[in-house]
Order: sequence, then C-alpha cells, then structure tokens
Amino acid sequence: MAPLPAGIMPDFRDTLPDLLKENYGKWVWHEPLAPGVYRHLTAEGVECITVRVQLPPGGLLSAETLRLFSGWIREYAQAGRYTSRQGFELVGVIPGRLTALLSEIRDHGFAVGGTGRSLHQLKGCNGYIHCQNAAVDPPSVMKVLGDVLYDDLTAGRYPAPLKISVSGCPNQCGGAVEADIGISGVYLDPPEVDDRRLAASSPDYGLLCRLCPRAAVRVRSRPSGKSIIIRAERCIRCASCVMVAPEGIAMGSRRGVAIRVGGRGPDGSSPPRFGQVAVPYLPAEPPDYAAVVAKVRAIVALWQARARPGERIAGYVDRVGWDEFLRQIGVGAGGT
Repeated sequence: MAPLPAGIMPDFRDTLPDLLKENYGKWVWHEPLAPGVYRHLTAEGVECITVRVQLPPGGLLSAETLRLFSGWIREYAQAGRYTSRQGFELVGVIPGRLTALLSEIRDHGFAVGGTGRSLHQLKGCNGYIHCQNAAVDPPSVMKVLGDVLYDDLTAGRYPAPLKISVSGCPNQCGGAVEADIGISGVYLDPPEVDDRRLAASSPDYGLLCRLCPRAAVRVRSRPSGKSIIIRAERCIRCASCVMVAPEGIAMGSRRGVAIRVGGRGPDGSSPPRFGQVAVPYLPAEPPDYAAVVAKVRAIVALWQARARPGERIAGYVDRVGWDEFLRQIGVGAGGT
C-alpha cells in the first residue's frame, strides 16, 4: 500500500491486523452464515468472519463493557469496530471458535443479529442524556421499540432489511430522515422568548438572525432593552436560536414525534433518499410510548405482509403509491 500524505491524524492502516492488511482492497463478496454472522471472501478464497453484536440504544458503552468486548477480540477475533448504526462488530473471528464466541456473547445478554432481512440495530441520538434541543428522549423510544420487535433482530423473516432511527428533534442528529422508518421529535410551538432575560444575557443578535435557516428571527426594541420576535409561520422549530441564547429563549412544552417512512441509502440501482412524513404528529408519552409503538407496528406489519421479496419500504411505497400507502396505515392523504 502506498503511504498516505504526512499529517496530524494517525494512519489508520497501522491499526489493521495482518488478515485485513494483507487483503486490503481484495474482498469481492460477502455472504451470511447465520443472523449476525457474515463471511467475507477474496477472489483467492481468503475468508474473514464477522459477528455483529446489538448494543443498547444510543450505543453508549461503559468502561466495563469495553473491556468485555476487548477480551472477546483478544480471545476470538482480530479486530473490533463500532458500526455506523451504533452496533459493534468483531472482525476476523477464528472459525473454530465461532460457536464459543456466540455462546459467550448471548450469555452476557447481548443479541447477535441485525443483518440481512431482519431488524437492524436501532439507531438514534442521545437526546436528554446530553442535548439541550431534544423534544423527546430517543434512547427510551428505541428501548421500547427494541423490546417489542426484539425477536425480529435474529429471525430474518422480513422482505428486506428494516432500519429504524430516532432523532430527538428536527435537527436529525439521529438520522431519522434516512431510515426505512424514522421517528423525529417535534415541537408544536415556536420557541418562547423571555425579553428581560434575553436582554440581560446580551446575546449576539446578528448571529441569532443569521443562524435561523428560515429568516424567522427579527430584532426589535423593548422597554427592557433589545429583544427578538420569532415569526411562527416561518419557524421550523430547529432550536438554532436557543443554542445562541439559551438564557432567554426556550423551546415550547408541547412536544411529540413525527414518523417518516421510505428513507434509505443507495442500493446499487437507486440513489439515496429521505423518508417522507407519513404522520406529522403523535404524542410520545413514556414509559410505553403506546401511540408510537402502535403506528410503527402497523407500518411494519403492512410491509411484512404485502411487500415483495427484497422490497424495502421505499420500494413498496413507490409501487402502491403514497396516498394508498397512507390509507393502508390508517392515515389521511397528505399525512394528516
């Protein structure tokens, strides 16, 4: 392999085990051996077995869990990686030790699965854990959905892969816009402005106006000092203004979720696309999130019963038409 230009970042290739380094760029195929287990092959027949472990919602790991995974890598595999969907893969598993590894993973309470025609790792942002913009709590929403659909992580009984993502607010850090089913926290009302506290905090009013993607923020003078007005008809509830001036601006208390369907990445014949809003608003009431769970289960059941083999939700929607799909899931035309 040719050397990369010198720079600040370490060369990632220095961390590769010999199996991956010697076959870099030579992989031509991969095939499932079991739910959560893949074999990658080169043209010369060299194989690399990968095991995908489903992590808790949000993907936060304690030092104890990281040590556990490190021990599995040392004993059973050659490398490990955190996936883009917040799962974990053990790479280069020793073929003769695969059964023992799978048994140990399950004995510690983790599921092996999330590949092929199954439910994949639920992905989302961490919401209330460390974000001031969240309208709902994505990890708890994912926990409830994961419990309801848990058996589908390993069953492989769907028409195609199913990816569900949850974003805590309209900013979409959780990737809800690109999932088969995307759940996004939404605010029903524009941000609330406390004129006195805002003036006392002396924010950068120019920055407040510039950061608003819809030009909904206007500066105005008040007896208590300079303040702002937010034009509700233009506001998309993105919380950008709150990030600039949290002392004087707060998001409204009326909150819930919207559900999108039909997002996906490129599939070789079609470009990636964002999901469309099927349900503009549902209450998101913990601990069981009953309304959200019921609608997600209805969408999954419909797709599972009527989609063709290999047809993602986006393909099914395209085939039957958007308005017909909304009718089938009990939503009025236009997502109302």
